[in-house]
Amino acid sequence: MSVETTTEPAPGLPVWPIEPEPVDPTAATYLIIAIGTDPATAEVARSWVAAAEHRAPTRLVVADGVESDAAGHDSAGIGRADIVTALQAARVGVRIMVVGGQYDVLTTLAIARARGAGEAELRCFVIDAEAPTVDLPVYCAHCRATHRMHTSPGGSAVCPGCGRRLEVHEHHSAARGSFLASDAEARDLR
Repeated sequence: MSVETTTEPAPGLPVWPIEPEPVDPTAATYLIIAIGTDPATAEVARSWVAAAEHRAPTRLVVADGVESDAAGHDSAGIGRADIVTALQAARVGVRIMVVGGQYDVLTTLAIARARGAGEAELRCFVIDAEAPTVDLPVYCAHCRATHRMHTSPGGSAVCPGCGRRLEVHEHHSAARGSFLASDAEARDLR
């Protein structure tokens, strides 16, 4: 089944479905991860659980969010430990379905990939895909840390790690789960 996407993004940007992806009927198990307090997150998670629990064993993990520490590493924020534990327990044939805001979805997908999840096992729905600026995971090329920044690809933000004004490039790393950013004024230096 083909899932419609929002307007075609520039190369290097994530492609978000307009509607939540359906539950894959071929899964051996389901791990549904709902992150954040937005009612849309709960609604999508409930829908996935209702469709999944009749097909195979289903686990729902609800988390407030996934945070990064000052060094840019995921910290043991509320819910992160539960997400990591659930991902470590996942086995071949699982479908990991993540719903929440862009920061949380991108970060959680990167954690899942780092623990061996393949693309065929991952599904997601981002509730704030149409917002002009959102919280994004941004990797600063200068302090080499990933931070939560309220911005957009092509936008700018001040790095909380090194204090530089960063240009957030339209380049997303699925493995890192973040957007690349560099000093917005570097090309003006002579």
